[in-house]
Order: sequence, then structure tokens, then C-alpha cells
Amino acid sequence: MPISRHLVDIHQHPPRWRRWPETEAIIEALTSDGGSVRFVGGCVRDSLLGIVTEDIDIATDLLPDKVLKQLEKANITAIPTGIEHGTVTAVMGKKHFEITTLRVDTKGHGRHADVAFTLDWQQDAERRDFTFNALYLDPAGHLVDPVGGLADLKVGYVRFIGNARARIREDRLRVLRYFRFYARFGADNPDKDALQACANFASELGNLSVERVQKELMLLLAAEDPYPALVLMSETGVLEALVGPVDLQKLKRLLSLNIESDAVQRFAVLLKGNQKSLHSMADKLRFSNKQKERISVMCAGQVTENMSPQDRNIALYQLGPLGFVDQTLMRWVDEGSQYDLTPYLEDAARWTAPVFPVNGGDLLAHGMAEGEALGRLLKQMEACWIASGFKLSKAALIREFLPDA
Repeated sequence: MPISRHLVDIHQHPPRWRRWPETEAIIEALTSDGGSVRFVGGCVRDSLLGIVTEDIDIATDLLPDKVLKQLEKANITAIPTGIEHGTVTAVMGKKHFEITTLRVDTKGHGRHADVAFTLDWQQDAERRDFTFNALYLDPAGHLVDPVGGLADLKVGYVRFIGNARARIREDRLRVLRYFRFYARFGADNPDKDALQACANFASELGNLSVERVQKELMLLLAAEDPYPALVLMSETGVLEALVGPVDLQKLKRLLSLNIESDAVQRFAVLLKGNQKSLHSMADKLRFSNKQKERISVMCAGQVTENMSPQDRNIALYQLGPLGFVDQTLMRWVDEGSQYDLTPYLEDAARWTAPVFPVNGGDLLAHGMAEGEALGRLLKQMEACWIASGFKLSKAALIREFLPDA
């Protein structure tokens, strides 16, 4: 029997963003000369589910140039972020509003579509991807549901608007979006037509922007439980088409630990913790340098089972808490849940890094000349200090390494 979620009555209990003074100012600016507006998409969907959001999308029957004019007239900063597709971003302080003119797709290219502007709200709804992303809220607080999204949201059913195959043909990224939304909102009731359509297009995902693929994949992995969606992705051939061979059982083991993990950790486990594969895929998906450095540390293997408290402290000092936790989770997944590495995580949670008591200035003051020899000596002294359990004082280290000083 399908679940039935309790949805918030957002007419009686408006979401927080609806009460912002900035929201009122935007509505006033767009409607002051006869325009119509409705909130749409994720802000409406999430508010119905009681999820706090600050990403506000507004649909309007005003043409983009008119939107710019009305906002500027009201002294609201207007940025033509996607003007060719009808999107203007309104900025008020730290608040951003995406305002898009009602539109209809005229020609799909697999990655984006040519659009024409329209005054027809139904046409605007029918060009969107999933039914619960085509829910509108008017300024008076009335919900408008042109394609049955409310019923689908209530039972956790992720359904394409219209023909799934046709919608994916318009934009192949919708394959990934299907699984991402299933991970967040699905209720163990995947749409068979959607899965078949995704499988049919699995081999055609290579032309997608890697930045868009990375964004969708990491958002999916960040879901509370991405495992069911990833299983479906694998069964349809989509997952392997994107990232190659994976280990879903390792990921399941990570999630079963009931330890908080993030998308990068899950990505590394999914790719079997294989450093070569991870670096190759991180490069392909254009991960940031910071993310790639984190993956390198994650796979380096300094953390092992049965480490003494002193060895754990040394690893924490060398890796930092994040690197230590990352390696701990990788080790725990590799060794199996029968190993309890909770003490490692507890060490990381209360870790305060000790400060190495010697610096270059100290050595210069004791007669050392600047240069490579000074740097090498500092490293030797630090290694000795670490081996002492961080206990040797500056004076003791100076006596040990510069006895004639």
C-alpha cells in the first residue's frame, strides 16, 4: 500500500519565504503594471513537505524586457542571467529570486531546448519535467495544480509530465534528475515507463555537460538514503554509463553504519575506493582541486584497524580531522561492520591539534643560516616531537638538535 504523506497547508501556514518583505517587494514590482505571477517548482514542492528552502522561483506572464523594466523601476537589482530563455534574477540584499517568463519548448536538442514565450499557464506547466515540479502558488496563497503533482507528491511518486521518453529526448539530463528526485522523494514505487525510458537513453548521456552531470550526481549522493535510487540507476545501465564499475554493496555498508557521511565519501566508496579510478573520474567530472586533494588523502591508507590511541593522535595530526575521518570510514567499509571504529571518530570529534613549539625564527636565533638545511632540521625536530606524543618542549628540542647552541 503506498505511503500517504502529510502535506503542509501552505495557504493556512505560509512558508517563511512567503513572508519576507523582499518577496512582497518583488510581487509588487511585477504586478504593479498588470503582470501576473506565481511561485513555482521546488519552493512550492518543498514547502508542502515542510522543507525549509530559500531558492525561490517565480513564473510570470511578463516578457523578460518588461520584467527587467519593472524591477529597475522599483530599484531592485535585476540580472539577465538567462534572458534568452526568459530568466531574470532579482537580487535584494542576500535574497535571490529567479523570475522566468511563461514559455513553451519549440525544439529540443538533447541538452537544452529552444523556447517561445506564452501567456498560457497550462503550456508552461506541461513543458516542465516532473508533476510535482509544476505546482504553482499564487500571491493569495492558492495552490494551482495543472498536471496532478499534488497527488504524486503525497504518495512519493516521481512521474514525468506526459511521455517520459519524449521529455528525456528534449533534455537527456532528465535521466539523472529522475533518479535524483527519486532518491529525495520516491517511496519505493518507481515508475516503470520512466525506468524504461531512462534505460533507453543510458548510452546517450556522454554528450551532457560534465558540470551538470557532476552536480546531479553529487546532489543524488547527498540524499538521506541514495541507495535505492542508485540500484535503479545500475539496473537501467545509467550508473555504469556515467562512472564505470561500481560497488553498491560497499556503499550499502557505509550507509548501514549509521554514521553521517557526505557525497564525496559516498562517491569514493561507490567507486570501490580505487585511487586510480577515483582520480580519473574526478578529473572527468571536473571536481574542484580541493575535492581531488581530499580524495587523494581519503585513499592514502594511513588509518588502519587496531591503532593505539597515540598512533591515532599522530594520524590526526598528520591528516587533520577530516582526512582522518575519511580514512576511518573507508577502512571501516573495507573491513566490514564487525569492526567498531567508533573510538576513532570520537577521537576526531574532540581533537585539538597541538602546536609544534619550534619555528624557523628559533633556529635563526640559535645561529642557523636560512636555507634548505634549516627546513630539513625543522622537519626532523617535528618528527621527533610527534614521536614523543607531542610532549617535547622547545627547550628540549633545541638541546637535542642544537646541543652547541
